[in-house]
Amino acid sequence: MDGKELLKKHFHIEADRIPYRSEAMCYESNGLLYLIVEVTKKEQQYLNELHQMSQHMIRQGEKRIAAFMPDQSGYFLIVEGKKEFVVLVSKRYSSQPTLTGGKLARFHLRGRSIPVQMTSVNEFGRWKENWEQRLEKLEKAAGQLVKEQDDPFARLVVEAFPYYMGLAENAIQYVADTEMDESPGKWDTGTICQWTFSEKAWLSEPAIRQPFDWVFDHAARDIAEWIRSHYWQGSLFYRSRFTQFLQEYEQVRPLSPFTWRLIYARLLFPVHYFECAENYFSAASLHIKKENEEKLKKYTVHSPEHEQFLAFFYEWAGVPVKKLKIPDVQWLK
Repeated sequence: MDGKELLKKHFHIEADRIPYRSEAMCYESNGLLYLIVEVTKKEQQYLNELHQMSQHMIRQGEKRIAAFMPDQSGYFLIVEGKKEFVVLVSKRYSSQPTLTGGKLARFHLRGRSIPVQMTSVNEFGRWKENWEQRLEKLEKAAGQLVKEQDDPFARLVVEAFPYYMGLAENAIQYVADTEMDESPGKWDTGTICQWTFSEKAWLSEPAIRQPFDWVFDHAARDIAEWIRSHYWQGSLFYRSRFTQFLQEYEQVRPLSPFTWRLIYARLLFPVHYFECAENYFSAASLHIKKENEEKLKKYTVHSPEHEQFLAFFYEWAGVPVKKLKIPDVQWLK
């Protein structure tokens, strides 16, 4: 059964499919958007927390939020054959959205007041553990790749691994030192964040926020990922857009030394390398494999410029490191 039939059978809604940026199927009818998401392998607790998050953000006045929609019998979970689905609904907005640092800060302020304790979607305080597991897994995979000398991408992953392992270990240590040495500030609590935040994803039509893109974490996650995505797009404009975005954010939600250090730790962790390798190994499509191979070539070629960005990040961001006693990573200087 396709999405159009599912909406007609369970909701008596006639709708037409439209493009959407994620794996969800998106349909439109009478000014409303319907997202159909397969949740066959998702735990009930996880789905319930996403539902609570979307309801909370709607109550807080956040626009463009997709909410879980009950069927004609009042159930959120739709069963078809051996598969399970949920449907999210949102108004379709005619205006083009914008993104400023202030808008992201207000999103985080609204998200931090959620009254329900998050467990299944909670990543708060778990970066170090997650990164260690990710590094260990890739180290084992790289060890196996040594045998595959005929594969150019395998050689590239293996040759680059020691360098990126060093960056990853620096990031892990930076988080550990931050948690040990720095006291969290007033705003250093968990909030609703995106799994992988980027301006492109935030603004892509139809620009609605859906809870399957969310995680409960420190706001530094989104800020760092915004900076990372702009850096690799080549559109960071260090002294203009970059600083403007951060200043706009701080006008709403000040950034503590603890937050700055978490932002920097996340930028240190070479997620771009990990994603390339992981996507390559998990992809069945030759096109996706080739795409990730080309990305990794680009990243390795531009590693000196990336090192310079990391070395001068605090300076470009206007952070008074001496006053705030924020440590550098010495080998980058």
